[in-house]
Amino acid sequence: MATIRFHRTNHNSELSMNVWYNETGRPLSSTSWLNAHHRAKLKERTAFARSLLDMRPRRIVDLGCGPGLWLETLNGIVPPDCEFVGIDSDSAALDEAKSRAKEWERSVQFLNVDIEKSSQNLPEADMFLAFNLFPYFTHPEKVLTAVKSRIAGSGRLVIRQYDGALLRFGPLDQGRRGRIEMSLHTSVMGSSEFQHYDLDRLFQLLASSSFENKHLEFELFQRASPYPEDFLQYVNNTIDWMARYAAEDASAELKRWQSEFLCRGSPPSYFVEVDLVGWLS
Repeated sequence: MATIRFHRTNHNSELSMNVWYNETGRPLSSTSWLNAHHRAKLKERTAFARSLLDMRPRRIVDLGCGPGLWLETLNGIVPPDCEFVGIDSDSAALDEAKSRAKEWERSVQFLNVDIEKSSQNLPEADMFLAFNLFPYFTHPEKVLTAVKSRIAGSGRLVIRQYDGALLRFGPLDQGRRGRIEMSLHTSVMGSSEFQHYDLDRLFQLLASSSFENKHLEFELFQRASPYPEDFLQYVNNTIDWMARYAAEDASAELKRWQSEFLCRGSPPSYFVEVDLVGWLS
């Protein structure tokens, strides 16, 4: 089991967190978590994948590919003469990605590389993907520089990044919401494992980078009840994770909302999330 370096509250200390961690100890990176997340947003992610076709990539490198979910989506969209390269430091995730790719009719390879420690080993490509990856880096500017040096021709780096402060569900009165947000922020803000609130750091990094062309925008993901089953699994996982690290009173507030609004016949509710999307060349 991975070493936990978050501040954790005592009332949940008996719960196993294996469900959230991959084998290299990165939080929110287990296959079960990533699968639920990807299925919940598959419609929007497929539409985004289609938008990449306009750039006509010849080789796509997915940085932090995990079990290959984004590449699987792209495989049904991108012409077969485009090569795929998946890179991750987690061998179990790469094994699953290789299994997923066995029947793909294209050139595919998967590389076990720690992107931050061994960025000099990145292959050259005309499209790099970095989706929800930068919060795990201690020195993201070095990774950005390394990736830039490996972009071929008129290629580009495509970034998608969530931020914990831009995730909201409700209805929830402001007092309860404030207690939950403050408690979670206090608990995870100083994590040495990843940055749950990374938007400002990443936005500034991208905006001040040496890329000649930088287009930064925001993408809204939204759902209103009644929710499809795949989305329910994702939102329940999200609230369970938040409750795991919130203080006892805030955790109870989260569980109360979950039981009130995420069961069959519940009152109307909503979930919204905003991602930073960057196109750099």
